[in-house]
Amino acid sequence: MAALRAEWIRIWRNPADTLATVAFNAVLMIGAWFLLPRNWLFEWTGPSGFALALAGWMYADVTATNVLAPDSERVLASLDDRDALRALLAAKAVALWMLIAPLCATIAVVVGFAEQDWLFTAVVVAAVALCPFGALAGTSLVGIFFPYHQRSLRWRWEQRARWRTVVVRWLILLVIPYGVFPAFSVAIVVVPAVLWRIVKPADVHTRIGTADFAVCVVLAVIVSVVMWVVARRIAVSRIQRHAPLADYLRDRDRG
Repeated sequence: MAALRAEWIRIWRNPADTLATVAFNAVLMIGAWFLLPRNWLFEWTGPSGFALALAGWMYADVTATNVLAPDSERVLASLDDRDALRALLAAKAVALWMLIAPLCATIAVVVGFAEQDWLFTAVVVAAVALCPFGALAGTSLVGIFFPYHQRSLRWRWEQRARWRTVVVRWLILLVIPYGVFPAFSVAIVVVPAVLWRIVKPADVHTRIGTADFAVCVVLAVIVSVVMWVVARRIAVSRIQRHAPLADYLRDRDRG
């Protein structure tokens, strides 16, 4: 709880970091949902798919990947305490989840009220609330293996002579979350999705049945839990045993 409280304080003291990026992604997703053909970017294009898509887009940003450098002082202070390091990383994922999951779950309930399909709505809420944890843990490994410091555009322009590390590397790490989080999300749902494709009735064309969807969500939650445990162990081991990472976090001029 102490780690989560500290993370909340950090988020609200620096709204341009987490709050602004999450809100920006929400605006992008809503615009794409209503202004573009939905099958271009979304798998489930019905009303119930809105909450799932919104959650995915809001999670997919640097707030889920670059978890170390923006909070380097707390990370460095926890290097010798494995439990504190685990708590810090978990708090970052939980805080992001608390910003996104309640909103998306509420939207799912509102859609369910309009659709009058409460069982299906309950399953969607479970998917929004439980499945992202594994993907968030996996996605955070990007920032643990390849962190970057938050510096102003003016500073990066002044340091443009170091274009490989200060400009190119930063731009790649700025864009890569939009592919990494979906990749881990696909890894979570691929097993239940394949199973459903195998056993689904031949006359089902547009919408997965509620019971089938519920089974898929349960399997996805199990995969998510396993991914969470494995990714957290990799993350803590990498942070504690990789001395160059600590040196990088101590030097903001590394970009």
